Amino acid sequence: MTNSLNATIESKARREIARRTSDVILLPDIKIMIIGGTMRFFRTFEEGDVQDYNQQFVRVLKELRLDVQEKGVDLSNYSHDYLLRLRGIGRAAYLSFFSAQARTHIVKLEKDKAATRLGLTFTADPSLSPFWEMLFAGDFEDDADPVDPEQFWGFRYSLGRSFWEIERCERVSLQEGIFSIIHHELEFSKKEVEALALKLVEVSRYLNLNVALHILDQIIPVEQLSPNALLKFFHGKEFEYGMVHFACHCKNPANAGATQAYLCLTAHEQEMEMTLEKLMARRDRGFVNRPFVFLNACASATPDHLLETLSFPTGMLNFGAGGVIATACAVPDNFASAFADEFYCRLLDQPSVDAPVDIGDTLLQTRLHFLRRYNNPLGLAYGLYAVSNQQLSFERLE
Repeated sequence: MTNSLNATIESKARREIARRTSDVILLPDIKIMIIGGTMRFFRTFEEGDVQDYNQQFVRVLKELRLDVQEKGVDLSNYSHDYLLRLRGIGRAAYLSFFSAQARTHIVKLEKDKAATRLGLTFTADPSLSPFWEMLFAGDFEDDADPVDPEQFWGFRYSLGRSFWEIERCERVSLQEGIFSIIHHELEFSKKEVEALALKLVEVSRYLNLNVALHILDQIIPVEQLSPNALLKFFHGKEFEYGMVHFACHCKNPANAGATQAYLCLTAHEQEMEMTLEKLMARRDRGFVNRPFVFLNACASATPDHLLETLSFPTGMLNFGAGGVIATACAVPDNFASAFADEFYCRLLDQPSVDAPVDIGDTLLQTRLHFLRRYNNPLGLAYGLYAVSNQQLSFERLE
């Protein structure tokens, strides 16, 4: 990392620009949405429409996931049609979800912020939460026309989600660092956490702060290991981590409801299951200091239950998380690790107590990195469950 004053000033200015955002509010029980805080439009979609389009998106992403698992993260020399297929679905969804007037208004919002990148935060019931990242705003006459990737919202805007009855969190603090939970059989994930620990050593030296990464094995002894012990630790005063990083599996038992989805993690090489039901049952005794949670786990947004209001992102928010990143579908270990490495390198680069980092913009730039460098659009699977301009601070919040 550089100590250049100019670099710090430039980084701060970039972060200030990235924080500008607009709200899209979908009013509960009323077929009206408000865009940009001023213009009201009739809502043109229902829960069933969200279910249908999300499932179509997930089907394509699952095929892409298998290719990435087999061929690796770098698809530069591999000719694929995933963007072409996602474009057709994304364009249909875009036209279905937004009337002509609403689309024109969004374009105007973007032009009004000509020198900046538009951020959109969607506030709605969880059942009205499409995978906004995969909407496609560009026009095309023929299916064979070249795809402009940056017409996908996930490659164009900083996007966030907030939900009724869940308090918004504008800023999270790094506090004492990052708490990480892994599954020891995931080879790439172990390397991912080791690299993140080294990055925090750099941050600690750079800012003269005592920040570090600790894993579950270091906190709860093997004889006390249980889901209840972990939840109790999350709620305790000794938990002063600003971020929680999960690098594990997320599974849905066959023919089971969304609450039976569980995170499959390990400590001391012993496997443990954290069900969504158990997390929700302890929501009145959740996180105290509102950490940011990165669920870098397969299918962490529980896509098999898209119409349900329960999912691990909303479960974590109800448990007291200040924000969540989660995946829309299963993501292979090799890509999940590479994506997390790039995200944290950008998030923790040139840290400054005077200039918080924009989390949503960092996520956007990470998606674009894998698209541009590796011809890999799987970053569209990662979504932010927080306001689009949420910030990470490197000082303790009072």
